[in-house]
Amino acid sequence: MLSFTHRSNCASTVRWPGRSATVGMVLTVAAAVLAGCPPPTGGLSEFDRGYDDGFAEDERYFEGYDDSWLTEGMGPIRYSGADIPFIDDETYLAGFWDGVYIAYNDGYFVAYRNAFIIGFSEGYDNAYWDDFLTFLANDFHTEYLHGGFSDAYNDGFSEGRVYGAFDFEAGLPFDWEDAFLDWEDLEDGVVDLYFEEIDIGTGEFGDVLLYEYNTDPNTFKSGECARTCSKSGFATLRSVPKQALGFERPLGEARENELSVTPTTSERNERPLRLDTTWLERIQAGSALEKSDYVSPRIR
Repeated sequence: MLSFTHRSNCASTVRWPGRSATVGMVLTVAAAVLAGCPPPTGGLSEFDRGYDDGFAEDERYFEGYDDSWLTEGMGPIRYSGADIPFIDDETYLAGFWDGVYIAYNDGYFVAYRNAFIIGFSEGYDNAYWDDFLTFLANDFHTEYLHGGFSDAYNDGFSEGRVYGAFDFEAGLPFDWEDAFLDWEDLEDGVVDLYFEEIDIGTGEFGDVLLYEYNTDPNTFKSGECARTCSKSGFATLRSVPKQALGFERPLGEARENELSVTPTTSERNERPLRLDTTWLERIQAGSALEKSDYVSPRIR
């Protein structure tokens, strides 16, 4: 039996793509940091001038992007945010390195979200078949906990597959974009789905504090894997609010070319994919979705 929940969001939680992070610092600063945008500045202080200059470092942004995109499988974690100097004062240099860190973290986050969208679309595709229960029961999620491509792809795939199975069973048209819009709806509350017969649903892999400010995933992974690698009820996995996505920077021709591929099978198995759009086109579609007067077909 399939069930769903429709929940409102707590003000104390900042949402990240595929994961949720509980605020554990000053809320006004933490919200800006975790949402991937610079904290508000109060004028042209030395710290503010330094922050603006550091945040403008495109090279650091794309270093973060590449570190996330190139972190795959069980190999070393490329995330190096914890190595960026942190100076706790109000000088120009302290502001500069804060800005550099946030630029880097933004790039790392954007790559994660892009890979999550790719995985979501392919998980939806793989599960939208009449054998959806068998597929879900035999599909395997590897939890990498490093915020790289494989981690994000698997997180997205696992969420998308449940939506694909639901839509097939409910007789809804094949539409991963509509499903993704429902999945990351943070304005009216999220829709979580659960198949009781096989004990699989969205939010299956619990909460992860991977993107908390100044946290090194290497430390996090070694210390928290025992808790987060096992099922933990139905904790929420959620995406960042779309209104916070204005910090994305143009990828440029070389990175767009890398994404201009259309695989015939998913990264998880050899089942043929019906999707005929490129990874880049799916990222663009997922980022351009707007709610407007949208009414979810998955809420009964």
